[in-house]
Amino acid sequence: MKSSSVLILAAALSASAWLPLSAAEKNTHPIGYRVNVLTLASDGYLPIAAGTARSTVERKMGSPFREISPDVWLYRNFRADLDLANEQGCDTLVVTFAHDRIADLKLVNLRGAEIIAASLEHKRPELYASVR
Repeated sequence: MKSSSVLILAAALSASAWLPLSAAEKNTHPIGYRVNVLTLASDGYLPIAAGTARSTVERKMGSPFREISPDVWLYRNFRADLDLANEQGCDTLVVTFAHDRIADLKLVNLRGAEIIAASLEHKRPELYASVR
């Protein structure tokens, strides 16, 4: 990802978190929000959403911070247009692909990213290999 990029999540976060959370428990419980549209301000406000090609994601967003599997990529340092998501530390974007297109986008906190990574790392690669 370009360091000069300004990233904005466009009015597309669901208002409910996976689990309720108090400020004291911010990093102990996984929290995540579905993202309907991601807008990259540094690229002329190009929308990225379900159905966007993997090649477009890679070209516009760069390499992921972490590739958990061939079809699950993590990008860090995102800010939502929903204050609650920001307050809960949800700054990791999880991009899930199916058939080389975005199937799902979520904004999660550190604990949520850790749980997603751990659950996928324990599966055999052939279980989550994409059909290309």
